[in-house]
Amino acid sequence: MRSSKVLSISVPPSLWDEIGEAAQKEKMTRSELLRVAAREYIQSRRWAELREKGARTAAKHGVKLEADVDRILHELREVLLCAK
Repeated sequence: MRSSKVLSISVPPSLWDEIGEAAQKEKMTRSELLRVAAREYIQSRRWAELREKGARTAAKHGVKLEADVDRILHELREVLLCAK
């Protein structure tokens, strides 16, 4: 049984050539290059989604500056210390 799946895609000839040139420079096959590119794209999207979520959460809590983060952490420490 194969440990990988086969993916067939269509690309314009100019992109085919660019993929080939990039793969050659990186000493990879086209398949290896496209696997790396797909992984990097997915990782990039995950980070973008995380940053967007962080920005929404920061806006919800009125965090605009790093000083706001320091203030909130200080307030939380005070609450936690008083709870002991």
